[in-house]
Amino acid sequence: MNADHRPVRTTILLGGMGALAWIVADGVIGGYWAWPLIAFGIIWFMSASYAVALVRWSGGGILASVFPLLVLGVLGVVMPRSGLAFGMALVVLSWIRSGICFPRSPLVSLFRELILCGGGGLVVALWGPPTPLSWGLGIWLFSLVQALFFILFEPVSLSSAAAPDPFELALHRIENLLDG
Repeated sequence: MNADHRPVRTTILLGGMGALAWIVADGVIGGYWAWPLIAFGIIWFMSASYAVALVRWSGGGILASVFPLLVLGVLGVVMPRSGLAFGMALVVLSWIRSGICFPRSPLVSLFRELILCGGGGLVVALWGPPTPLSWGLGIWLFSLVQALFFILFEPVSLSSAAAPDPFELALHRIENLLDG
């Protein structure tokens, strides 16, 4: 697979691993008193893993994403079953992706995050996951929507991060030799 598609592939794989973790954890621990904290822990860990990947792809520093993840973690510990905590996970994901890693103007950032996080959250909410399997599928579907970020909004920055074509480099060297 081409280096241009690594973020898409990795986003989908992270979502798949989170979905499997959700299904397994719900099967083992679901229904017990600790389940809400463990469920939010899975969401937080997925957010943190994705944040590390986003920082790596953007070439930024990991420290910039620590504060948003701490805010999300504290909110999740205080209110793990709250819709506000899950909504905050979407806001933190948007904050890290469009505010820290791939910043654009506020209007452009808001537009693309409304499409991706709003659309992904809406898809999961409309999916109405009543069972662990459907929750897992909803998480994976959310990651599929998030992978669109690298197809629709950031294809240029990713292709410029890829290794240059050796034939293109040789052509530029020959042109430089002929020119001067």
